[in-house]
Amino acid sequence: MPRGQFDRSERKAATRARLLGAAARVYARNGFAGATLDEVAADAGFTKGAVYAHFGSKENLLLALLQEYLAGQIAEQLALFDRARLDRDRPTWERPLAGSDSWMRRLGEDPDPFRLFVELWSYAQREEKLRTRLAGGLDALRATFVRFGVDSAADAGVETPASAHEQFANTLLGLSLGLGMLKLADPDGVPEQLLGVVASILIRALEASPEAREQLAELPAAAPA
Repeated sequence: MPRGQFDRSERKAATRARLLGAAARVYARNGFAGATLDEVAADAGFTKGAVYAHFGSKENLLLALLQEYLAGQIAEQLALFDRARLDRDRPTWERPLAGSDSWMRRLGEDPDPFRLFVELWSYAQREEKLRTRLAGGLDALRATFVRFGVDSAADAGVETPASAHEQFANTLLGLSLGLGMLKLADPDGVPEQLLGVVASILIRALEASPEAREQLAELPAAAPA
């Protein structure tokens, strides 16, 4: 590829990244309804024309932000719950503790990315295209927790129906998002260790009780997309 063409691609990627970073700050600060593309452009040091050139509309910019956030969360959760990095000698119920504590701690230190997610979630309830994209991103995040459940069950020597792993993942995802929202609303009322402790209690209950595993497995599976 000619050097000039490569340079233009690099500049385009850098500009896009700056615009996305500015949009995240502006939307987290003002909310999606209250933010304007002029503010996003000014925060990034560009004109509004640059925003349109890269994204075409405010809605497309929001979709791009959603993809960036979910991709980051998936990568983070993969790292936190990567079986290869976990101590195989530790009981399976201990494994969520450090990763969950780390996630909640980062939420307290830098809440804006999660605030942005909440803003995106709220807006997506009124926009079908965005809601569908959000659901797809959550599916990918859910798959991370499914794999964690499968690996933990295998290490514990527990036979668990595949559908139970899906519901375990739904529960863990719901706990993560719900406790994250509570943490934002009441930082002092939600200990950062709570998510990991509850996850470990759930794992111990499922490993100890075949009946509990069957109850989860009997719940309706998600409908095909």
